Amino acid sequence: MAMLGGIAVIVAASVVGVGPFVIEAMNGSRQAVGPAAGPTAPAEADRRAGQTTPASGEAQVQEASPSPSVAPPTRNPVRLRATPAIPERGPGTFRIAAQTVSERETVGAGESVTYTVEIEHGVPFDQAAVARSVDRTLADPRGWTANGGEAVRRVTGRADFRIVVATPATTDALCAPLDTGGRLSCRNGNLVVLNAWRWANGADAYRSVAQYRRYLVNHEFGHALGNSHRDCDEPGGLASVMVQQTKGLQGCRANPWPFP
Repeated sequence: MAMLGGIAVIVAASVVGVGPFVIEAMNGSRQAVGPAAGPTAPAEADRRAGQTTPASGEAQVQEASPSPSVAPPTRNPVRLRATPAIPERGPGTFRIAAQTVSERETVGAGESVTYTVEIEHGVPFDQAAVARSVDRTLADPRGWTANGGEAVRRVTGRADFRIVVATPATTDALCAPLDTGGRLSCRNGNLVVLNAWRWANGADAYRSVAQYRRYLVNHEFGHALGNSHRDCDEPGGLASVMVQQTKGLQGCRANPWPFP
């Protein structure tokens, strides 16, 4: 048994059901990872606040839904290219995105936070492109590093947080006991789980899928940094990035940035 990103991992020869999820490391080895499914998910120590909070707490998730599914957006967001078909479920194995030398640099002047970017096998996204999108979002001067309180660095090994892009079924399992209904995303322990369906399709609040992706990364990573959900403070004004914008804007305008 070893530790990866604060979670005990076991070298696995195969995947059984949706139990432990598996990542495929750069050397080809496979390791079982992820929180236990079900209502008894363990508490995780909050890295930033220094306190223990339940992994299922409202402050740690994007948007738990009482409904088993969420209808697709009623508008047609602007697509980057043809929208790929996203499988509803996958094998539960993940590829860790590789890095160039420049991508190993720390961005920001605050407390350093490390993260991996991983994509579930069978999800039809270009791995390097997804990693670049995440990196650029977190490094943007309007992002979480803007106030000097945080610094971020992507790695390919042990990390504070794992940003994973997963099929709807795998998202639901990794986010349990939260109800993500096959269409939502979450932060659970050291996992920042981005639903591949949302990555491809966006949400009704955003005409641009690219802008929605920036929101999704910043919102869920914001939970990882200890930020709770917010409401629309001023109708007609910009929404806080911690507003559940996937569900709606509450009278505010869409905003993907912590410090716009």
